[in-house]
Amino acid sequence: MEYSEVCPKHEHFEKIDWEVSLPSERRIRYEAMASNSGLNGLYRPRSALARAMYEKQRNDRYLQEFDQNEWYQVDKNQLPPEAQEKFIQLHPDKETQEFLTTSVDKSSWVWTQLWYILAKSFLRHFWTTTDINGWLGRGSMFVLSSAQTRLLLKAARSGQGSSSPEKLSAFVDVGAGDGEVSKRFADLFTTKYATEISASMRKVLSSKGFTVLDADAWWQEQRFDCVCMLNLVDRCSKPRTMLRQARAALAPAGHLLLALVLPYKPYVEANSDHKPEERLPIQGGTFEEQAASFVAFMRDEMRFELAAWSRVPYLCEGDFAQAYYWLDDSVYVFRPMPE
Repeated sequence: MEYSEVCPKHEHFEKIDWEVSLPSERRIRYEAMASNSGLNGLYRPRSALARAMYEKQRNDRYLQEFDQNEWYQVDKNQLPPEAQEKFIQLHPDKETQEFLTTSVDKSSWVWTQLWYILAKSFLRHFWTTTDINGWLGRGSMFVLSSAQTRLLLKAARSGQGSSSPEKLSAFVDVGAGDGEVSKRFADLFTTKYATEISASMRKVLSSKGFTVLDADAWWQEQRFDCVCMLNLVDRCSKPRTMLRQARAALAPAGHLLLALVLPYKPYVEANSDHKPEERLPIQGGTFEEQAASFVAFMRDEMRFELAAWSRVPYLCEGDFAQAYYWLDDSVYVFRPMPE
């Protein structure tokens, strides 16, 4: 079966054969589990609905056996000293598990999932995927829990990953989507702002208590303790420009909280060719090499100093094919370097 829309924000994965894309040793284990199931690997349902439910059962069985700690691991031997020193080891915590449990439950709502499929097949002729998801209220993401964010911000502010930082005044989530990602740590700040180009998502953000700012002028007047750009710079047309805007919008002691999927594969939904006007100079063949390359770019060209970073899964609610999906995400806390 070919699985499209692995994550609604990452439509450049136009076609995914989920089993073939698995590492060979994991595929062998997965196939063994399928052959040892009650169906003995021999049952092949005839109807489309029965086939879909059968494949989902197999995929969900694999997810139950998967070691989620793999999402958070890096090979420090491939990292330069600065990246080794600033790395904060995270783990799947209670809030992460709650998101996964909810995703599993939602993916089992057969009639709801069928409605999503039918609605999207019609609406995609008129709207973007982001607008459709906003209208349907589906496809929510997860990057960091509240506790994980506290740990990273505390490490960035004091050099030690321990208790939570004191209450900060304001943060802005740039390209916030439906706000589900940043609302998990919004209580760290007294006021919360957001920007979003999708009209349907802006309505969702307002309903969740965000003050929605103009997507083009958000950085010009107000200063923020934290600017969040979570999985944005590989999805916008001008990432260098947006990073310069973030620097201008930060308060003197402010931080940039940024997430980037690696390997780096930019995709711009709004452009006809889906290519960015500005491309980041990220190099390397492994997660660690690309992360180090991005940190060097931020330091040498954007004048941001690395304060803390980690590796996490970029989780997305699933569908009729699978309970949830993930991509490898690198998360950074930067502070502006003196001029």
